[in-house]
Amino acid sequence: MSTSITLKELSKLLGVSISTISKALNDSHEISESTKQRIREMAELHNYQPNKLAVSLKSGKTRTIGVIIPSIQNYFFAQVLFGIEKVIADSDYNIIVSITHESLEKETKAVTTFSNGLVDGIIVALAEETQLARESSHFDTALNLKKPVVMFDRVFKDFPCDKVQVNDYQVVFDAVQQLQARGRKHIILVSTIQNLSVGKSRAKGYADAVSKEVQLEGTPETIDKVLGDYMSKHSVDGIIALDEDASLTALSVTKKLKKSIPEEVAIIGYASEKMAMNLSPTLTTLNQHGGIIGEKTAKILLEKLKIGAKTLTNEAVETTLVSRETF
Repeated sequence: MSTSITLKELSKLLGVSISTISKALNDSHEISESTKQRIREMAELHNYQPNKLAVSLKSGKTRTIGVIIPSIQNYFFAQVLFGIEKVIADSDYNIIVSITHESLEKETKAVTTFSNGLVDGIIVALAEETQLARESSHFDTALNLKKPVVMFDRVFKDFPCDKVQVNDYQVVFDAVQQLQARGRKHIILVSTIQNLSVGKSRAKGYADAVSKEVQLEGTPETIDKVLGDYMSKHSVDGIIALDEDASLTALSVTKKLKKSIPEEVAIIGYASEKMAMNLSPTLTTLNQHGGIIGEKTAKILLEKLKIGAKTLTNEAVETTLVSRETF
């Protein structure tokens, strides 16, 4: 195989200017088809590779998209990332991923780094600390630097950017009504995501669907005791669990208390399809369709980068109930 050749060396070899070679390789109409063909063949023969950094500096475009997510261990975010990659793989863009671990500081650093010439646009789900602090100035900076932002799932409702959200409120409201339709009268909510916008929306859906609400909140480490203490003292025949930790705890505590599922206690929660299918009993879940969300966010950002539209979109992806043995 021939060693790589520089643009200057290719210019001397072909006897044409560097500008002509550049235009030919970019399929410019200013260059004849025969000249384009000759230049392409010679470039391929000598393994010419464009200097991507130089091209980026000249064009002001990096052909790279930054993706910022709170966690890669969370199945939902992994599915979203898969959906984003699926779309980007079919484009002429690359992606860079940053994981915030729910930290405002890490999120701010990632947005700042990405905005300063590293990417052309940003896809993000907000960190928990960001939502608690209601801090969005780092995204203002990105927009001021002409870096379009698409938020998904965890968003700032009033921030002026494109968004892809899930119908969190309605799906939980409907799930409660389905439990009620099966005769459940003492339905409680269990959550470890009460500080997140999605947790608040889901909890609101629950609260609006019941006449007497019981919302049990905690951390992944404490929710087991919170739920166990409550169920030991009160009648419960239905549980809506708002996240994976709460869902696994609901199943575990109910089994520890020797309550039959779903005869005595029905459970609807959130978990990956693979996990839900391998639990005993298998868990009825609310499927957020993370892959579809990822595809939508990527398509919106690519379109924004392509045409520079100023109109903002706010799309919703319908969550669906997947009925299994706990319901």
